[in-house]
Amino acid sequence: MNVITVGRTDLDDYFRLSGIRERKKLTHAPFLVFLLSENTVEVTIVDNAKKLLEHSDETHVMAQWSGQWRSDFFQFKVGDLRRYIATHPPEKYQVV
Repeated sequence: MNVITVGRTDLDDYFRLSGIRERKKLTHAPFLVFLLSENTVEVTIVDNAKKLLEHSDETHVMAQWSGQWRSDFFQFKVGDLRRYIATHPPEKYQVV
């Protein structure tokens, strides 16, 4: 089964500036996670990056980065976030 999501793919600024690595709970803009099994896609809501990293690298994710004048949607896989964290280790104030 092929899952096709839409949204921006320029992830560095999203991972660095959106606050997803600092917040313990993303109340207003949680992650949408697409879980695949045989012929079913289950869409779940994950409210923080730590829980997101419990999923496999191939798990598709969509997220919203709310701005003052507009909101952007981003698409990525859990592995993209995991690789970003590996090259940009958490600071003291970051959860992941």
